[in-house]
Amino acid sequence: MKQNWLKAILPHVAAIGLFLLLAFVYCAPVLEGKVVNQSDMKNVKGMAKEAKDFYEATGERPLWTNSMFAGMPSYVIYTGPGANKIAYMNRIVTLYTPDPVNMLFLAMISMYLLLCILDFKYWIRVMGAIAFAFCSYNVILIDVGHVTKMYDIALMPAVLAGIVLTYRGRLITGAALTALATAMLIYNNHLQIIYYTLIMVLCLAVCAFIHFFREKQLLQFFKASALLAVAGVLAVLTSMDSLMILREYTDYTMRGSKSELTLDKDDVNQKKSTGLDIDYAYDWSYGKAESGTLLIPGYVGNSSGQKLKVSSNFGQQMISLGAAEPQVEQFLSQQKLPLYYGAQSKGTSGPVYVGAIICFLFVLSLLLVKSWHKWWLIAITVIGFILAWGKNLAFINDPLFYYLPLYNKFRAPAQALVLPSLTFVVLACWGLQEIANGKHTTKELLKKLKESALITGACLLGFILISYFFVGFKSASDDNMLQYFAQMMGGEENGKLLIRALEKDRASLLLTDAFRSAFFVLVAAGAIWAFLVNKMKWQVSAIIITAAVTIDLWQVDKNYLGSESFVDDMSYMQDLQPSAADQQIKQDPDPYYRVFNLTTSPFDDASPSYFHKNIGGYSPAKLWIYQDLISHQIAKNNMHVLNMLNTKYFIVPDQKTGQPVAQRNPDAYGNAWFVRDIVWAPDANTEMKTLDALNTRDSAVIDKRFEKQLGSFKPGADSTAAIKLTKYGLNKLEYTSRNSQEGFGVFSEIYYPAGWNAFIDGKPTDIIRTDYALRGLKIPAGEHKIEMKFEPQTFLKGLKIANITSVLLLLLVAASLVFEVIRQSKTGVAPEPAAPQKPAAKK
Repeated sequence: MKQNWLKAILPHVAAIGLFLLLAFVYCAPVLEGKVVNQSDMKNVKGMAKEAKDFYEATGERPLWTNSMFAGMPSYVIYTGPGANKIAYMNRIVTLYTPDPVNMLFLAMISMYLLLCILDFKYWIRVMGAIAFAFCSYNVILIDVGHVTKMYDIALMPAVLAGIVLTYRGRLITGAALTALATAMLIYNNHLQIIYYTLIMVLCLAVCAFIHFFREKQLLQFFKASALLAVAGVLAVLTSMDSLMILREYTDYTMRGSKSELTLDKDDVNQKKSTGLDIDYAYDWSYGKAESGTLLIPGYVGNSSGQKLKVSSNFGQQMISLGAAEPQVEQFLSQQKLPLYYGAQSKGTSGPVYVGAIICFLFVLSLLLVKSWHKWWLIAITVIGFILAWGKNLAFINDPLFYYLPLYNKFRAPAQALVLPSLTFVVLACWGLQEIANGKHTTKELLKKLKESALITGACLLGFILISYFFVGFKSASDDNMLQYFAQMMGGEENGKLLIRALEKDRASLLLTDAFRSAFFVLVAAGAIWAFLVNKMKWQVSAIIITAAVTIDLWQVDKNYLGSESFVDDMSYMQDLQPSAADQQIKQDPDPYYRVFNLTTSPFDDASPSYFHKNIGGYSPAKLWIYQDLISHQIAKNNMHVLNMLNTKYFIVPDQKTGQPVAQRNPDAYGNAWFVRDIVWAPDANTEMKTLDALNTRDSAVIDKRFEKQLGSFKPGADSTAAIKLTKYGLNKLEYTSRNSQEGFGVFSEIYYPAGWNAFIDGKPTDIIRTDYALRGLKIPAGEHKIEMKFEPQTFLKGLKIANITSVLLLLLVAASLVFEVIRQSKTGVAPEPAAPQKPAAKK
């Protein structure tokens, strides 16, 4: 028995060791203490800095932050350690390996698990695991810092593995695996990838129903489905702290509710959908022809910013125009040029390349595989392409956007290519499995091998012809680059020559990568042919194919996540070092004021939030009322609005040096003030338009919907009336007020009704939305203590549920492992399948 266990486990241990080795070798700089220089993670650090500092100083969960967009809930950014015990599973499963080794390792383990459950041969599992993890899209995500997205992509195969295992009759183990993998997926909380995973699960379930119906085994289907439903519910419950509060928060954001305004065309267009604006959501739609990047990495020019060599057409053209070679070399080493010429008008960091061999084997699988599993994999593939094409297949995607539940909450349709990136690998492995399992005649396999090679070759040729005769090599960015080149090289004609040289480099890249893909296809086809005609053993053939897949993807991936992508901690934090302007501002002893940094793109950059309470920030899920304020007031530099937001400092570029300098705004209103007049607006449009010319220091505009809460009240304020902030915290603010008359106080705090409560001398009072986006209170005459507390009950309830259910799930997983050990001790452990037999003789 002991020998059986050892024989069964050793191949898996070897695979895990190989995966660890590959991940560490690829990310070798981490062994020197380096980290990936991820731009998006720097934004995350800026977003979370105030909340993290607050938690470390007080031990209290930060539920609100004032470091972005003048104030927003922190529970969508950082709230301290979670109650969900699933949080520890990512680290355990990845053996506490560092970033980004853990992400690549998790992806390999996850796909390996799925391929094991599908009963594929050993080297096929290894090949598939490597191919899935090293898909170019994954390493690009790691490079830019989309960490949660990468974690969730890595877990997608594990979710499918649990479901397939359950439908195969291993009910307890399968349901436990499904629950754990799904809980980990939901915990990482990339909702768009979770949504795509749900699409995969539905495709699998529908095909499973059809299969079991035909086999007259519907009882088995319903038993398995019922257990899977329970597993899914339990997995969801473990993240109720984030899911419940996210559902509540979404109703107030760009991704959920819609602006109340109809002042211009953009406002009207936003009304058509209950989610994102469709034009915004359709940014980064993959082109239909662009899908050729799955086979040819340089099909549409790789990335929008790529370094060229002096030997390139562009470099040689610069030299022919009179530039010295050392000067050209220096320029090209520092300047990334837009080789990309695909359909994504905003550019891209790189292609989705699954591998030439994987595409070839995918075609082979379509010709050979008969299993019912083939159909849900094909369905997922087709759906993935349709969704990824976005606006380029509008007659299908527009109705989906408006009517498919929740779909309009997401943007960047190209992300849907994670679906074919997974299914191509599984079907490619299945095609190779059909070669290896000995169920087909040699004659049949040789015929299908030839057909697959011809089809793949035809695709390679077709994509080349499409580029040369239909798409061309011009990029949407060329007009802008022409102006830059003309200025750099002294004339428009010279600029045009450089653009033409760039087009030649794009064409050259396409041909080079197409021939490269053809080479790898021939290597794989040759290895399979050698096995079929008894020139090579299966293990040798499989190892050659696995090595070729690894080399193919590795070489492409290094263009996007190479050794230069890693930096030491000091270099990584360089962008988060305070400027002289930041240091000057931080000398101000005032604990609470806001800063508007105009030296960056203020509403697409969270790095200023690392140092200040920021008027700007970065988030695709801003509060709608604040986005409206940006669009209609802040963007127009309305100083009355900026003053009411307590914008005490502006950071602007120095006119001579261009360096950031701080400018103090003496007119900022402070944290709160009494107004002498209320202007009632009949609707949101009027409220916003009133702000155009309103002196918000003396008057406040309020929507008439709040009139009942104030009645016939008329505010008053004597000459000494004042409201003073006495205690600053993220979850609680304290003030004192002084006024001989009953007055109306305006607080420079963003209005958010889902959790903020106000108290005057300990008694609750209504918070009134004031000046479209701020909070206002009716304050009695005299001296009073005012408190504002953020107490989102939804979040607090969710914490309790997550704590209990995550512990329960882990106990159930442990119990299922015990059950599996007992089961296998009784039935015996099946050893690794022997090497496949040669295909049946020719007939």
